[in-house]
Amino acid sequence: MKVRDRFRVTLDDIALGGKAIARVDGKVVFVDRGLPGDEVTVQITKTNRRFAEARLVTVETPAPQRQPARCAHVDQCGGCRFQELPYPEQAALKERQVREALQHLGGIADPPVRAIVPAPAAWHYRNKMEYSFMPRPTSGPDGTLVEVPAVGMHERGRFDRVFEVRECFLPSPLTLEVLRYTQAFARTHAWRADHPTRHDGVARSLVVRHLPHTNSCAVHLIAASDDLPGLQDWAQGVAALSSEVRTVTLGLNRSLAGVAFSEEERALVGDGVIVERLLGLEFEVVGNAFLQTNSDQAERLYEGALAAAAVQPHETVLDLYCGAGTLTLLFARVAREAIGVENVADSIERAKRNVTRNQITNARFELGDSRAVLREWARGTRPDAPTPDVVVVDPPRAGLHPRVVVRVAELAPKRIVYVSCNPATLARDLKDFGALGWRPVEVTPYDMFPQTPHIECVTRLERHEG
Repeated sequence: MKVRDRFRVTLDDIALGGKAIARVDGKVVFVDRGLPGDEVTVQITKTNRRFAEARLVTVETPAPQRQPARCAHVDQCGGCRFQELPYPEQAALKERQVREALQHLGGIADPPVRAIVPAPAAWHYRNKMEYSFMPRPTSGPDGTLVEVPAVGMHERGRFDRVFEVRECFLPSPLTLEVLRYTQAFARTHAWRADHPTRHDGVARSLVVRHLPHTNSCAVHLIAASDDLPGLQDWAQGVAALSSEVRTVTLGLNRSLAGVAFSEEERALVGDGVIVERLLGLEFEVVGNAFLQTNSDQAERLYEGALAAAAVQPHETVLDLYCGAGTLTLLFARVAREAIGVENVADSIERAKRNVTRNQITNARFELGDSRAVLREWARGTRPDAPTPDVVVVDPPRAGLHPRVVVRVAELAPKRIVYVSCNPATLARDLKDFGALGWRPVEVTPYDMFPQTPHIECVTRLERHEG
């Protein structure tokens, strides 16, 4: 099997992460956009001793469950990889994948996986979208090649190519209005889009947040400098699209990293802040802030975490990787005290503002890496070190550092609640907890991102004696 080889094959499963699986000559081949039961022609793009990757060339005989793609960009975009699978089957697949990850990666023979909680809406659920600027060569009036700014999404598997989005069924219609207005304005005013390798442009990213529970929209333009002709006119034009656009900002990012992050932010319209309401509490959202991108399903996820923790009024909750304090404040409503730990200073400041906004008096926050903070508390040198009854962890996709697992177990809480966005690292960490005497008693998957392979889970762990 060599790169560029083509062959016809029947796909038999979908791997965790969203790629279909075929088995050829004893080797596993991962195929993007395939469905189990499809008979397809594929072309090998990568191979090694253990597996190969292939792109789908044509679907020769579709699987019975295959449905037409809704989006015209299905061949380019890396986002909605499951859109050709009916939504109930997407949810069932994700539930099975969580169970199999815990079995095969976590070594749990009979994982206590509950029925998946499907999203309330399969489309138009995203409250945040990120778009990239990139120069696109085109023919000028005299036939010579010139570069014009393109604003859109990265092609599947490519960091150096962007396609201009014509339609998208994940965000709100207003989000697409902002995108189209920016596409036209950038072309008309000859904005210089930043090149991914030359780094000789200015405009880098467009981030649009449209929060459904408060009908509030924030638009963040991220650039290497403010050298963008008509910048203030663009901001005023965006704000004029709808009364729901509450703020427009310019975020400066002079680094070479291709991430939509602002080192410095300047408000062009409004004050740079919007607010979302979740389970009766209000949370401020700024350009760099983390907020679950599916507001309706986030409420169900948080309700699940609260139920799994089963916090009593006399108990203390420790919330690690707390971000801007969303879960911390929700736990504070039912606990004696809630303590959040986060290593991003801006998030801690935002969490403290959220405490004031919601008039909560029994929550406090600690700035620092969870591993370092837990180590410092374990040394017994700080009188404010908590003795938590419940520990909640909500780490990024990489999961928990092994020492964090050990430190959490050393705290000897009554219950641990693990909120995970990656079943593979959840399985690994549950195996580590298992070695220390902790076992999962319930695992509930939540489909936060329909049409995509991403899965969130809420797991409750209890101490297992013997």
